[in-house]
Amino acid sequence: MSASLELGRGVEWIHECYSEPTGHLHVSVYLVRAPGGDILVDSGSFYHRDSLHSRIESATDGRGPRALILSHSDYPHSGNIPTFREEWGDFEIVASVASPEIQGLPYARRARIGESLDVLGRRFTFLDPPLADRSHTTWIYDEEGKTLFVADGFGTIHPPGHCDSWWGDLPLEGRTEGVLEFHDQTLRWLIYVDPDRLMTALRDIFARHPAEVVAPIHGPPIARADLEAYLDDLESGVRTIVSTHAAMTTEEE
Repeated sequence: MSASLELGRGVEWIHECYSEPTGHLHVSVYLVRAPGGDILVDSGSFYHRDSLHSRIESATDGRGPRALILSHSDYPHSGNIPTFREEWGDFEIVASVASPEIQGLPYARRARIGESLDVLGRRFTFLDPPLADRSHTTWIYDEEGKTLFVADGFGTIHPPGHCDSWWGDLPLEGRTEGVLEFHDQTLRWLIYVDPDRLMTALRDIFARHPAEVVAPIHGPPIARADLEAYLDDLESGVRTIVSTHAAMTTEEE
């Protein structure tokens, strides 16, 4: 596995995997090449700290990032920030949390949902996500790269041996089930969702912010050509989650 994989338009993918009973689950960060230096999107899990540190160092020729944009502050996303800042200096942190001091990020520059910010000469828009597992989560749209970083949305359990594959290159057998399993175990509130309203909200985001690449933290990148196929699998998975919960509730009554 290389230090990073090029996604195009100055965006690179750096990742590790957890073993799950039915496959592997990515924990990724992304490197964005900006005029003022390299930007890291999320910091990855402390469980993979040494490996991610090594790959980031290699990808940046030892310099490390000049800034980090944080989707939200739970450990698989923010756990390495203190260590990385000790190693590479007090690089800028941009985060959407309402009270950075309370969440251990007193040095963070706050990004408000709905606004756009310039970070090291590259412009990012911070979106209110229809799929999230924590409050104060934001999806991050890279205006230049047309890349949408979607935090805990759009994940997939993938088979061993395909850790470097784009989503569209995963084996068709089991791919739909991988999307369902990830969202079922990660976003438990989906049992209460209206699938039609959710899918409308997602498609509205892509209409307003056209993405050449969708970049999840817990799944492989999704190319624009494969986005509709992924959305179809996601809709199928959400409807299964909702209907299964409804059937179980009926049986209990």
